[in-house]
Amino acid sequence: MTTIIRRMVLSRVIPFDIVGKRQLSALVSASLEFPKLPEVFPQANKCSESHVTSLSNGLTVVTENSAASSTVSLTFPNAGSSSESVGEHGAALVNKCLAFKSGSSLSSALILRNLEDDGAIPFATAGRTSAAVGFTSSPDKVSRLIPLLATKCTFEKWDVRDALAAANREVEEALTNAEIVLTEQLFGAAYGPQSSMGRAFYSLGGKMEQIQSFREKAYSLKGSILAATGIQEHDEFCKIVEEGFAEASQGVPEEEVAIPSYMGGGEARTHVSSMNAAHVALAFKAPERAALSSILQECLLLQGASTSFSCDGLIGVYGSEVDAMCEALLKKPSEDIITRARMAIKAKTLIALENSSSYDLAKTLTFQVYDGITHSTYDEVSDNDIVAAYDAMLKSGITMAAVGNLNSVPYQGTVATRFI
Repeated sequence: MTTIIRRMVLSRVIPFDIVGKRQLSALVSASLEFPKLPEVFPQANKCSESHVTSLSNGLTVVTENSAASSTVSLTFPNAGSSSESVGEHGAALVNKCLAFKSGSSLSSALILRNLEDDGAIPFATAGRTSAAVGFTSSPDKVSRLIPLLATKCTFEKWDVRDALAAANREVEEALTNAEIVLTEQLFGAAYGPQSSMGRAFYSLGGKMEQIQSFREKAYSLKGSILAATGIQEHDEFCKIVEEGFAEASQGVPEEEVAIPSYMGGGEARTHVSSMNAAHVALAFKAPERAALSSILQECLLLQGASTSFSCDGLIGVYGSEVDAMCEALLKKPSEDIITRARMAIKAKTLIALENSSSYDLAKTLTFQVYDGITHSTYDEVSDNDIVAAYDAMLKSGITMAAVGNLNSVPYQGTVATRFI
């Protein structure tokens, strides 16, 4: 067997001058065929380093230098559905579907062709509190593609028509997803179904005027965050971004709409007899400090919750067994649990920075900048802070949402008595 392998490898050897021109691609391909062979050009592993710069146009740029591929993600913190006015309901979802559409004298086809020619994968996301648009590509293509994120949408009729159709399909699909329906109901019960945070994100509607007015006020560089992975020269990249976004909207967005107060004590139930089980979420008001909320969420996991969550002002647990969920919530975090939770969240953060895909890494960088979190921030949260946050959580009042076969699921009033 060794002889066969040796012959196969030797059969790839070619004159050194040709190898030099091809950067030893033949030997590299051999190492790919035989992954246990030592690297031809070994490179030492390096820790990810991140850098943050605030540009004069109001955009914050954060980069890291260890990822093999580059994901560039531009997040607009005021482009979520909670920033919609009453007449703009549904505009956040439609504007997400308008990503990479015609703008700045470029057609949709030309924009997508440029991305495709450079092997870039575009993406667009949106939710209650923000929206993001970006792409993943090889690092050498980033500088050429950056301006595509700065195109000013011209709202061509055919583009708006296609965006509305895409938004309608997303709404239809969301209505068949139990977890999405549960999330929509949970926020409605927690903040009130008519409030900006309580209204459904997946909503039909949106006229041209409202779609356009929402984009003009929400998709501004002021306060936005651009995260990029696999960037070796941060300062040079910032110059490229500033030049690429020279014509982007830099106006100050309208004053942020006040986030509705958490109501507590709300409930939403959707009975589906054909389902074998129920999806249940129990939530409370989350701590305002992001690091505190993250550690408390980890404490809930360590205390027996199958799944815990913390997002958009809510913290709680999710599952099917209401009794087990309540038991996890009713355990006050001990000193040992808090220590383990702090270590676990710090480890998860490091793993996310070192081993995640470039897309997930870009999201992590964005969250860290938006929430003002560094690795040392978790050490600044004391045990007393966690205990106080836990007590405040329970006092805020429990919100409950359930979807599925609810024959054996108690009502919120019954569950709430366990937390008095």
